Amino acid sequence: MTEAFVLPHRIRLSLWQRAFMAATFTVTLLLAVSVTAMAPGASKVFGAAMGVASAVMLHRSLRMALVIDAAGITSRTMEWTHRASWCEILSVELADAGSVGGLSTALAVKTSKGQPHKARRLVLRALAGYSTRGTAARLEKLKTRFEATLADHRAGCATCGRPSDLP
Repeated sequence: MTEAFVLPHRIRLSLWQRAFMAATFTVTLLLAVSVTAMAPGASKVFGAAMGVASAVMLHRSLRMALVIDAAGITSRTMEWTHRASWCEILSVELADAGSVGGLSTALAVKTSKGQPHKARRLVLRALAGYSTRGTAARLEKLKTRFEATLADHRAGCATCGRPSDLP
């Protein structure tokens, strides 16, 4: 039997990815502060806007992760946060992460809000990695742990544990 996640569980980006993004947005923030401090007139507005955007992106990059808890999953990426409850998740699969600049793979969950015929696919981009053997093995292991956690939830849930709702 595959081991399910111990809830709550947080899967973060690798250290080098977080360090690279933090360094990039920190340098941009420092540039924005220097432009705002030294530039005349309208350049101060540009520097302030660049500084606010850099601070927001720095904050978001440090929070990028996949959070798994008793309520479901929360996928935090640079752009947005998606949530799906365990009862909404129909299946877990490997998917193309749609990354610019290279082939990348991530896990995806098919979800529905009580309507299995209107399922949507949520790609967990916080887990994305370039398509290598190591990434594929890591994602397969995570997939089996997701499926075990989903099975544990369904076994104990009065709402979604009915056989007619299972895929």
